[in-house]
Amino acid sequence: MRMGRVLAVDIGNTRVSYAILRDGKVIRKGHLEDLSAESLGSVLKEKNIDGCVFASVVPKRSKEIKASLKKLDNGLRVVQLTWEKVSQKLPNKITVKGMTPGADRAANAYLLYSKGEFPAISVDAGTALTTEILDRSGSFIGGVIVPGARLQWQSLSEKTAQLKGLEYPESTDGLFGNNSERAMKNGIGSVLVLGLIELIRKTEKEVLKRKFKRIVFTGGGAELYHKAVNQSFRKAEYDPDFTLKALERFYLDETKS
Repeated sequence: MRMGRVLAVDIGNTRVSYAILRDGKVIRKGHLEDLSAESLGSVLKEKNIDGCVFASVVPKRSKEIKASLKKLDNGLRVVQLTWEKVSQKLPNKITVKGMTPGADRAANAYLLYSKGEFPAISVDAGTALTTEILDRSGSFIGGVIVPGARLQWQSLSEKTAQLKGLEYPESTDGLFGNNSERAMKNGIGSVLVLGLIELIRKTEKEVLKRKFKRIVFTGGGAELYHKAVNQSFRKAEYDPDFTLKALERFYLDETKS
């Protein structure tokens, strides 16, 4: 029997992304202005949606989407992906109590593990730039969280007297700049890209003692990083929908029985 469609909702710090998927393929995707019953209901008008799965890094918004889905009362099976649930299915070496990954990072690690190629790393470029690393046995061993390019730009624009009011650029054009705007634009991009390259290389050499078999870039700002890093790591792949696909995979595994 063929599975129906699944609505996956990724609730981030600055935006809410959604996709309707079937068997790992995105049928339709977009962004939600809010999590009201009206907004969700407009998406759920799509035919043959069997269930909804969501992940949220903003706790109060988890309650919001649950309340809206309950209000719609359309009989959908609803699954929430959390680190606590993922950690029961994914080998991991996170031992510090309370220091658990966010739901988006847990989702990425889960799909990496499902792919079965280790060691592996995902790089998610959103408000924050995060990585999720699986060692050669497939165990989640952690990663990094740093301010993303846009957040760094906003911080400089807001906190410095002479750099206020500069608009965020969509691309870089060199390692550095010959005026303040280009120095910010190229400096942020260069440091993030070169930092990622060095992080991947040192993780391979000093931690894993072997090359990554899979390197995945995802998130709203990931394409630019992928193009730059791919010159050093030809195996790197770009999948803007990786987290949403991870949510669908988790939903299907959770609802097997």
